Amino acid sequence: MMMGAGLLFMLLIGLVVIGVPLLIVVLAAGGGLAALLKSLSGGAQSPTTNAPPPPASAAAPARACPTCGREARPGWNVCPTCGAALT
Repeated sequence: MMMGAGLLFMLLIGLVVIGVPLLIVVLAAGGGLAALLKSLSGGAQSPTTNAPPPPASAAAPARACPTCGREARPGWNVCPTCGAALT
């Protein structure tokens, strides 16, 4: 019985030692780590003003990816569909 628990514990430690750093590297390479940290730090603060959203005519126009032609929102640097640079 103890041997099975020891094996399970070793597998769990291996998952933590290998999986967590691998997850961090993948998120950092894809830019998701910065977005995750930004959302976590911004989520704790409450907005101080209740300003209405800007009118639709004031919104920045959507761009199209030069490679695949899909819509790319303002502020995106990489196309989420094909991975091409949008700069």
